[in-house]
Amino acid sequence: MFLIAAAMKEEIQIGLEFCRNVRQTPDAPISLWEGTTCNGTQLYFLKTGVGPEKSAAAVRKAVEWKTPERILVVGYAGALDASLKLGDLVAVTKASSFRLDKNCQDWNPVPDDGIFHLADAGKLEESAKNAGMNVLTGSILSSSYVLGKPEHKELLSRRFQASVVDMETAFIARAAAEKNIPISCMRAVSDTAQDTFLEPFSHDPAMSLVDRAGKLLGNGMAQTYRDWKSHSAIAKESLRRFMEKWLQSK
Repeated sequence: MFLIAAAMKEEIQIGLEFCRNVRQTPDAPISLWEGTTCNGTQLYFLKTGVGPEKSAAAVRKAVEWKTPERILVVGYAGALDASLKLGDLVAVTKASSFRLDKNCQDWNPVPDDGIFHLADAGKLEESAKNAGMNVLTGSILSSSYVLGKPEHKELLSRRFQASVVDMETAFIARAAAEKNIPISCMRAVSDTAQDTFLEPFSHDPAMSLVDRAGKLLGNGMAQTYRDWKSHSAIAKESLRRFMEKWLQSK
């Protein structure tokens, strides 16, 4: 059994679009759909939820319910590499995570435990290239915090040499490693290293909860939402083209 995991329903729908006999799995303890490729291969699609805890918990429940042979993680990511453009794809070679140093008032990221080497990056890259996409192989950094400040992205790029950042992959990889399940990952860039529209959501350890709420309310949330939707639409189309080509081989 092959499991495809993504944080949001709209990311899951990208793959389901190219499957037949699609239905939500009735007896699963998590948000799971199943479908069949044109070649007759049965696939399961898991909506993990956004963030470290939700995504790791969903994968642990999924593999306890029915152990997959492999897991493919797909979805959006923020660029740390300044050369990456909106909609570019990254076939992930390794995943790690970071946390902020609680003993430091400044924004000081330090590594978490574990570097996870992911499978099949070359094959994913080949599928994306065959679909005519701009794709590279690179590492991913997973965060418990939203990143919206270009200076934070630049710092993470220098310190960790990662291409993109998300909030799930390394934590899913840890859950998969507990069961010795191979995992691979393809991410599409939904915000560049220079973008600032997510800055109102950025975590600042020096700010109080009241100050953070005031920052959110004062930063034009309607415009932030419009920017996110327009950017994610470009990333979604890149993932759609990749998934169509990749599923043709399954």
